Amino acid sequence: MAKKRQEYDWLDDPFDEKKAAKDAQGMSGTAKTALGCGCLLVVAAFVVLLAYAGFSMLDILAA
Repeated sequence: MAKKRQEYDWLDDPFDEKKAAKDAQGMSGTAKTALGCGCLLVVAAFVVLLAYAGFSMLDILAA
């Protein structure tokens, strides 16, 4: 049985110091701000949806 030769992946170069330094920094401030705004938007939409469902339920019960 022949051994599979491990190919060199030039897209994920383990010896690329610039990429390693960038990965070690983590998320940028802009990415964190965008993520926070997105989460805030989702929570606000959920609250509005719950309020709409509650008012609809009160309308149905009042009929």
